[in-house]
Amino acid sequence: MVDGRVMRIVALAALALAVGGVAVPLVRDGGEPFYPGRTEDAQVTAQYEIRADGAVDVTETIDYEYNRSGLPLDRIVHLRRPAEGPIDQQVSERGKDRVWKVTDVTATDRSGAPVPVRTKVLDPALPPMSGTGNDGWDSRLSDLLIQLGEDNRPAGHRVSYVLRYRVHGALDKTADGYELNWPDPVRAAENSWVDYPQVPLHEVRVVAPTKVTTASCTAYTEDKQTPCATKGEPTVFTPGRVPAGMTVKVAVPAAGITDGGAEYDGSPLSLKLKILLIAVGVVLFLALVGVVASCLIRGFPLHLRPRA
Repeated sequence: MVDGRVMRIVALAALALAVGGVAVPLVRDGGEPFYPGRTEDAQVTAQYEIRADGAVDVTETIDYEYNRSGLPLDRIVHLRRPAEGPIDQQVSERGKDRVWKVTDVTATDRSGAPVPVRTKVLDPALPPMSGTGNDGWDSRLSDLLIQLGEDNRPAGHRVSYVLRYRVHGALDKTADGYELNWPDPVRAAENSWVDYPQVPLHEVRVVAPTKVTTASCTAYTEDKQTPCATKGEPTVFTPGRVPAGMTVKVAVPAAGITDGGAEYDGSPLSLKLKILLIAVGVVLFLALVGVVASCLIRGFPLHLRPRA
């Protein structure tokens, strides 16, 4: 005979596991709200080092001045956009996306002492005001927001940071080798509501494992795009007399680079499919709760008679 108390304990355990499976993700995602800082009033000097494995090590030396808001500094790194077509529209059909992966994010002051770093994957079309993940279901854009420094500093307070991170998928394969286009020139050119204000770059230095064959850059000031100065080896780019947002284009031969090339991925799930999956999960959960509750109410009048 199976004791009804044992069955009730088993049912309660199953119910606890079902509730926990839903509650734990909700608690985990519902942390402290993440509020964006500021991208203005920053002066940046950067170095892009092309590695033999095709990744790019980025080092940014940043001078930042707080204003009356007291908000910390935000740096924005592009992670995803449609491989083709317009990027400033919500779309119903998902396709292939160009993606970049950013790892090894660290920050220090000029003396080498660590400074607070917070990261958040977000959709630039829908800035996040919650503790959840990527908040933009309908957009195919995704960025990594890197927030540096302390909050609530007085206006005029000046700080200097050295930000380092590694970008995977920044090289494009060409017939003669590889080409670095960074930051993403497609996103940089779309300086509209889907993007953040251009942060001035005073100088960009590119270091490669082999000799650079061609180099060029484009400076972005408001809605204007202009070529910028290129010189030296390693290659140094400057936007001109007025600091501006800047993208660089550097071609290197394949010799010395063991891996590389653009990375692509299927787009995130569409809004309709996400809603469908959530609805199915809720129905299954409620069905399980109903079965368990029904068994508890009935008290499991189940007896196993011994065989004759």
